[in-house]
Amino acid sequence: MGFPSPAQDFIESRIDLNKIFAPHPYNMLRIETPTGFVLVDRSMTMVPGDTVAYQLEDYPQLGKLFRSGIITQDGETIDGEGLDGIVVIGKVTAKIMAVYEQYRPTF
Repeated sequence: MGFPSPAQDFIESRIDLNKIFAPHPYNMLRIETPTGFVLVDRSMTMVPGDTVAYQLEDYPQLGKLFRSGIITQDGETIDGEGLDGIVVIGKVTAKIMAVYEQYRPTF
């Protein structure tokens, strides 16, 4: 057909945000937060220091996991008997911040 392009070896695929932010699409959850939303992977192994999503009284919340409990976003510690009503949903893999402000004036 003709001379092949010398750049053929350097062609890259298009950026796919689904592959970057949701590597396990069937185990991902999207949880709304006051500042946007977070993506939670239920299949990843959690280690102390990870940000996790947990459910307390039917409300999803975020916190830091440590060896014997969870540190909430307010800085409070949940451990011991306080963990009885908590269900850990999964590891937070991405935080997406909202930039839209409803009451911001436009010109």
